[in-house]
Amino acid sequence: MHLSRDYIYDGAVGADGRRVYDISRLFATEEVQPYGDGQVTRTLDEQFRILAQPQPPHVRPSSQCNSPYDCEFYDHCHPEWPDGDIGSLPIAGHKIEALRDAGITLIDQLPSQIALMERFHLTAKECKFALGAKARVVQIAPELSAELDALRYPLYYMDFETVFPALPLFAGLRPYDQLPFQWSVHVQSKPGAEVKHYEYLSTDTNDPRREFITSLCAVMGESGSIVVYNQTFESLRLKELAALLPEFAGRITNIQGRLWDLLPVMRKHVYHPAFGGSFSLKHVLPALVPTMTYEGMEVGDGTDAGLAWESLVRGTLDRDEHEKTRKALLEYCGQDTLALVRLVERLRFEPTCLNTRTTGNVNHTNSVSPKL
Repeated sequence: MHLSRDYIYDGAVGADGRRVYDISRLFATEEVQPYGDGQVTRTLDEQFRILAQPQPPHVRPSSQCNSPYDCEFYDHCHPEWPDGDIGSLPIAGHKIEALRDAGITLIDQLPSQIALMERFHLTAKECKFALGAKARVVQIAPELSAELDALRYPLYYMDFETVFPALPLFAGLRPYDQLPFQWSVHVQSKPGAEVKHYEYLSTDTNDPRREFITSLCAVMGESGSIVVYNQTFESLRLKELAALLPEFAGRITNIQGRLWDLLPVMRKHVYHPAFGGSFSLKHVLPALVPTMTYEGMEVGDGTDAGLAWESLVRGTLDRDEHEKTRKALLEYCGQDTLALVRLVERLRFEPTCLNTRTTGNVNHTNSVSPKL
C-alpha cells in the first residue's frame, strides 16, 4: 500500500477546518505475489540478514545510486572527499574506481594524459579537469565567452523555493506535487547598472500559487535573458502553474522561452579544484566568489527552506520566531539569485581573475589561461 499519485485533492475541508481526504482513493495497493512463489519471503529474509549485520555491506557507489530513483543513503556513500582525493574529480564513477584499483587514490598521483586516456579511458575533457586539478589551476574553456555572449539585457536572475508534501495541501495537487511558495529575482537593466532585487514569500495558510505567479509576472518584463541554475526545475514549476491558471499561460510561455541555464555552462566550461567534484551552488559560489558563502546561514539549503516555510505558515511560532524565520527565508532565496549575479559577473568580466594556481588556502594568480 502506498500513496497514489493518481489522487487529486479536491480542497475539501471539514467543520473543524482540517483537510478531508478521500482515503479510498488516496492510497493504492499492488499485488506482489506475481513476482514468484516464495520470492517475497526470500527477499525479506535477505534484507533482514543484511540489517542484522554490524556494518553496512560494501557496495561501490555507481549508477544504482540514482536509478531508478535517488537512494536515501546517497550522502552516506558520497561523503565530501578530503582535499586531494580523486573522488572529488568530475569523472565517471567507474573510472574513479578503476584508478583506485590501480592504487591511484590522490590527485597528485595521477599519471599523464596519455595513460589516463588509454589505460583508464578518460575523455579529453575529463583529463583536462583532472590534470588541471593536479596542477592546481582553474580550468576555463575558451567556449565560455561565446556562451556568455548569448545573454541579453535586461538580465533577470531567478530562483524558486518549493515544498512537496506527502499529503496535498490545496485543491488540484497530488501527493508529492511541488508547491512553490517563494521566489527571488535580481534585475540588471544594462552592463554596469545597479542590480535591483524583488522577492515574494507566502506567509499565511492560503494557497500561494496565484499570488506567486501574479507577483512574478509583474517584475519579469517581456524581454531579456532569465538566468537560472537548473532550468528544468523552474520550467516545470512554470508549466504546472500555467496548467492551473491558464490566464497566465501566455506570460509564462514568454518567461520559459527566455530561460538561460548557468548550470550546464559551468559543467562544460569551468572547473575549480575547490568544487570537490560538485557543481552545486554551495560549492561553486565560495570557490569562485570567496566573499560569498552559505555557511552560517539560518536557512542553508532547499530542505531547510521547506521546513522553515512549513513552520512559518503552521502558526505555531511566536512573533519573534516568526519574524526571524521569515527573514531567514528571504535571505536564503535572495542569496541564491545574488550568487548567480556575482558568478556571471565574475565569469563574464573577470575570467582571468579565476585563473589561479591554488596551494592550500592561498591562491596565486597565473597570467596564462589554460586551454581546454
